[in-house]
Formats: sequence, structure tokens, C-alpha cells
Amino acid sequence: MGDRANYVLVRDGGWRLYYSHWGASGLDVQLLDGPGSATRFVTAQREMERDAWLDDVWCEGAALVDHDARELLFFTWHLEDYVHRLALFTVLGRTWPGWRIRWAYDGLEDFAAYVGADPGLVRSARSRAEPEPPATAELRPADPWDDSALAVTVADGGGIRAYAVFEEDLQDLLDRGPAVAGQLPRAALTDRLDTIPAGGLHVDTVRRRVCAWTLQYFAGTAGAAGLRRWPGWEWTFWADRYEEHERAAAGALGFAGPDLRPGSALLAERLERLRERDPVGDFARLTERLAAQEGRGEIRVSPWTEAHTPTTPLPEERARLRAALADLAAG
Repeated sequence: MGDRANYVLVRDGGWRLYYSHWGASGLDVQLLDGPGSATRFVTAQREMERDAWLDDVWCEGAALVDHDARELLFFTWHLEDYVHRLALFTVLGRTWPGWRIRWAYDGLEDFAAYVGADPGLVRSARSRAEPEPPATAELRPADPWDDSALAVTVADGGGIRAYAVFEEDLQDLLDRGPAVAGQLPRAALTDRLDTIPAGGLHVDTVRRRVCAWTLQYFAGTAGAAGLRRWPGWEWTFWADRYEEHERAAAGALGFAGPDLRPGSALLAERLERLRERDPVGDFARLTERLAAQEGRGEIRVSPWTEAHTPTTPLPEERARLRAALADLAAG
């Protein structure tokens, strides 16, 4: 069990690596109060040797705070949807004034590249292996209101068609290669999604061009080198800019515009629920209950489950954050 996270602090020309066993699920909340609070949280976690990174299977979130360049780089698996993400970036723009704030689209590989570490340290065997064939040739249709769906458009000599489908993630969709254009069921056809989905893919079979965007991240695929199944194709990465997909679809696909006000309420709720929680104590109490139910003296657990230390923001940091949330809620 765990929500494992890595943290990197860059300051005075050097960098340090940290680990939390429970940090990833609350990573957005750890950053909300600004650079001072985030730095105190990072340095309270377990410091690791520079080669003791998590990999792209075990790491569910990470943040890099660079005080020299005033740059924040992060990703997490634990954002609920596009509105959560947009609200988070909007508030961080207020609480981290003068800082460059970026999403790590290549996951931990972006962190390794940033500090000059060996990228092999963060690559799992799965990410190094050749992609496996899909379990089924045809993709499953998704409901147009499901924000876990993926949007796919195909441009060929007959025009542009749009689909809403399920796949484990966008990487798996890309790993199908150009054959994906023929694996889209008629039942998935759509012209509008009632939400911003998890990501999207545009395949132009005439121009041999493939474009993608995501709210998540790839393991080494945001760059063209990751397109293992698309030799000879032009690759364009749209980051999280779903609007580029709409333009490429030329009227064949539209997305419902996001409303930021629910995002403010979501961040406020997560702030109260997660900011000063005690996952180490919660886990210890859980194991005690399980041991009692099973009539055992104790349940042996990994010592790594104790690697998480909550911190508390300064009153002025929290006041600035609450003002930013109030402004966001007011529209």
C-alpha cells in the first residue's frame, strides 16, 4: 500500500532527492500554499541517495522546487479531472508569484533530465520493453460524458471522423500504431464530448501526421523518440491543449467548456481533508485493527510506510491561498 512520491529541491547550485510513501495523493495540496510551505514539506520528507529514485511504475507523483531558477515542475496521478487541473494551475499562479510552473509530461524522466541524472534510474522494465499487442483489436466505446474517455479523430480521404473510446492510457493508444485508425468501432462515433476527457489523439492518414494531448503524462513519449509504432510519421505533442484537437477536427468534434467554480470548491475540500492528515498513523491503526481481527499479535509491514511527515503552512501563507480560492469561486 502507498501513494509513493519523489521530491527534488534545487538550491544554491545543488539538488537533493526526497521520498514520501504517502505523498502523491495529496501532492496538489502540498503545493497550494506557495514555495515556502512546499519547501518545508519537501525537506521534512525522507532524504534519499541521488540514485535512489522511484521508477515510472511505482511513482504516483513528484514535485521539483528550484529556488535558483524559480521553477516548479510536478505531476500526479491524483487529479480528478480537467477542472481540478485547471483550478490548481490557476491558484498556483497566485500563490507562486514570479515562478514558472510546469507539468512534467514525461514523468520522472523530466526530473532526471532537469538535474542531469541518468534517465535509466527512473525507467521501469515495462517502459523499456517493446509494447505488447493490445488485448483486443477493436477499442471499446466510451460515453461522451465520461472524463476518463479518450477522444480520437481520424482524417482521411473521406473527411474527419471523431470517436470516444476507452483505453488504459494514451500511451497504450499510441502503441497501437497507425492500425488504430481501423480499430475504432462505429458505436464510438460522436461529434461532441460533454466534458474534457483524459486525452486525445488525432491521426491524419493522408499527411502521415499524428498529434496527441493529455492531462496525465507519458513515460518518455512526449518527445518524438517515444513513437515506437509510428515510423515515418510526423509527431506533434499538444501538451494539455485540447483546443488544438478541436481545431484539427475542423468541426467534427467539440468539447464542453470547463467551469472553474467547481474546481475552487474541490480544492478547498481537499485542502481541509488532506493538508495535515496523518497517513502513517492511519496505516498503523489499520494494521492494529487487522491484527486484532485475525487474532495475531502484530502484522509486519515495511518500514517505508513510516516515510511521510506532514507540515503546517504559516498563517500568512494560508490567508493568501484562501484569498486566491475565494477569487476563483467568485469567477
